[in-house]
Amino acid sequence: MDIRIKQFTKIVVINTIVFLVIFIVLWVANIYIPVYFYKNVFIILAILFLALGLLFIIFSTVLIIIYKKKKVLIFPPKVLAKIFKIIYPLILSITNFFHYDKKIINQFFIYINNIFVESMNLKGNFKDILILAPHCIQNSSCNIKITSNSQVCIGCGKCKIYNLNNLQKKYKIKLAIATGGTLARKVIKECKPKYIIAIACERDLISGILDVDGIAVYGVLNKCPNGPCKNTTVDIKKVEDAIKNYILK
Repeated sequence: MDIRIKQFTKIVVINTIVFLVIFIVLWVANIYIPVYFYKNVFIILAILFLALGLLFIIFSTVLIIIYKKKKVLIFPPKVLAKIFKIIYPLILSITNFFHYDKKIINQFFIYINNIFVESMNLKGNFKDILILAPHCIQNSSCNIKITSNSQVCIGCGKCKIYNLNNLQKKYKIKLAIATGGTLARKVIKECKPKYIIAIACERDLISGILDVDGIAVYGVLNKCPNGPCKNTTVDIKKVEDAIKNYILK
């Protein structure tokens, strides 16, 4: 079994047990508490937790099917994307509590998010696209400041900035190198894109996907051969494929 599916399934089972235990406790409390008013309160709470538990199980099952099939079936992807943003904090809290690998869970949700975006069949023009890349993709030995203008890169070949610049020139799209979430939000506000291709690590990608509202964010994981936030790299073909998927034909 895929490690991401395996990890997610474990968390779903734990959440289901938690909902079930809370339901049983509330129902038992309803039986043994003599005061009529409190009996009604506990009945309502028990039914509420049972309903939430069932909805959680249904949506989690849908996510697993989507992950395996690599496409969205029946349900509108935009609706699923909104529910995804609601359910993620709950999954993350269980992940943290039981010390599961957060990176694997984030990879699962990034993959699911990308399926949602692809299933929306969004199409537009080059000018609607913004590529957001992290500053750590620049080689640490380089003294050229590229965060304000990536085009000053001299193309030495030590990092992927030159390749991203080539994509910008080829497709006439927008490209920004961000030093953090604050600058990324500023760039999005100024550029007003309709489609964002975000390059980052698992943590920053998930944060960006959850933070941006009303704009499709396609995530491309960067590679960290030298550890996090230092001399990272990215598969340029994946970035270009994400561009091609959006362009009107």
